[in-house]
Amino acid sequence: MKRDKEIFKTKVSTILTYTFIVFCLSNCNKDTGNIQPIPVKKQFYSVQGTKILDADGKAIRLEGIAFGNEVWSDNELPFTHHSEVDYTRVKDMGMNMVRFYLNYKTFENDAAPYQYKQSGWDWIDQNIQWAQNNDILLLLNIHVPQGGFQSLGNSDALWEQTEIQNRLAALWKAIAQRYKDETQIIGFGLVNEPVPTSDIVQWQQLAQRLTDEIRQADTNHIIFIEKAIYVKGKPETTDYNFPKINDNNVVYEFHFYNPFEYTHQLFSWTNLGEGGKYPDESVVYTHDTQWYTATFNNPTLGIGTTDWQYFEGVKYTVNDVNIKIGIPALVAANVGGRVYFDNIEIKEFDPDGELVQTILENPLNNSDGWYYWSENNSGHTGLSNSTGISENTSLFIDGADGDCNYSNYKNPFLVKQGYSYQISGWMKGQNVSNNAACRLRIDFLTTDNPVFTRNKTYLEHEIKKYADWGQKNNVPIYMGEFGVGCHCFENNKGGLQWVSDMIDIAKVNGLHFSYHTYHEDNFGVYYGYGTLPDTASANKELINLFKEKLN
Repeated sequence: MKRDKEIFKTKVSTILTYTFIVFCLSNCNKDTGNIQPIPVKKQFYSVQGTKILDADGKAIRLEGIAFGNEVWSDNELPFTHHSEVDYTRVKDMGMNMVRFYLNYKTFENDAAPYQYKQSGWDWIDQNIQWAQNNDILLLLNIHVPQGGFQSLGNSDALWEQTEIQNRLAALWKAIAQRYKDETQIIGFGLVNEPVPTSDIVQWQQLAQRLTDEIRQADTNHIIFIEKAIYVKGKPETTDYNFPKINDNNVVYEFHFYNPFEYTHQLFSWTNLGEGGKYPDESVVYTHDTQWYTATFNNPTLGIGTTDWQYFEGVKYTVNDVNIKIGIPALVAANVGGRVYFDNIEIKEFDPDGELVQTILENPLNNSDGWYYWSENNSGHTGLSNSTGISENTSLFIDGADGDCNYSNYKNPFLVKQGYSYQISGWMKGQNVSNNAACRLRIDFLTTDNPVFTRNKTYLEHEIKKYADWGQKNNVPIYMGEFGVGCHCFENNKGGLQWVSDMIDIAKVNGLHFSYHTYHEDNFGVYYGYGTLPDTASANKELINLFKEKLN
């Protein structure tokens, strides 16, 4: 009986306690009560519509930089790439995250697939601790998956070998399992700059599979999915090569290096040569142009063999809204023999006939950007290294017995209504036929698409399409890479202005972003390999710009 009484007393006590809790909860918002509910704090960042929310449900913007981690050199554990002080430097620049590049070889050898190295986990753990100490989020990005680096389009194994996909899926599942409770990691970037071999569906299916594998172990972290930078042999899709997948915690990512000939100029591995400056109103961008008309009445070269002569073109006044762009052209219709061209220039005059500027001065000492057209496939072109006005170089057209021209689409210029344009230069003939028509010409092009020059408006137009896609599909958009090469910060080429404009555009369009990259010779904020980042080899002006724009 005594035991029964004790049981009864325990039950009564439990009931009274439960009743008190219910009373408190039901009256927590009443003016007469002092007890308030304790909010349940979310532990992870998450996606809601077009926004990324922090642990308190507040919208944030990711503003960060990439740690390249020497992934291109297959350095499994790049201890000289960064240390904890570099996370402090990232924080001081006003940034809140690091896109952390990974090479699969950090975890796995090809000779021992599915066997993951403790040294790789230890290195990631160390970086997580450093990031936590400095309040920096980490986005783990598989930059070099099994099968090789994707961006160059020479690593087809990922798309054509099932076992390669199996290994990548298993690696992601292992990463997710180990870090499923790690709140310093904001998410996982599945594959950097994928290049499917036949169809965007390949990437959609692989991205879905990788996401599903991760979700078996981890439902907490955001998945970051890039657009395919291209599909071999296929045009870009209406969704800009974004692969839509079935998951409600996804951020879609693109990279931006426009104009490429500017941002990647003067690197030996790009073979681009000089790329100019930013901004530059003389550089024109558009697409889907069509030939419209030309300056047909410029003087022609005489027949037979002649010495160098200077030919001044007739001014052509633009009074047709369909004329959008001009390009230089060298014409040698029915030349029979050979005609040389050298030192051409194009001038612009205002409606009053006053010279405004010399748009083009080309010594014709190389054939870069020049394209030959012949109506009957006769004739050929080339660069002469034995004859010229000043440098013993010139371009020539030889042997054409029909209409032909040699045009430079790499040097287009924007025309203005009511303004006049004139092309002049030097020509020399060799056995030119009696019915030849050799002259300098301006070809005028038209297009139904917008025409831009190299400036902020052009960058805005190129980026806004991704922001609009995000709004249309109600998903966040992340500019995972943007940057300019080291040569853009030399000789007043405007690298700082490009970066500044890009940050402004990203903010206006609500984009998350990370700069490429922190420590390397080509694009780094800190230059050098083999030693830890040193302030003596830093792009100090760029660092100060980040501090100004982001803090």
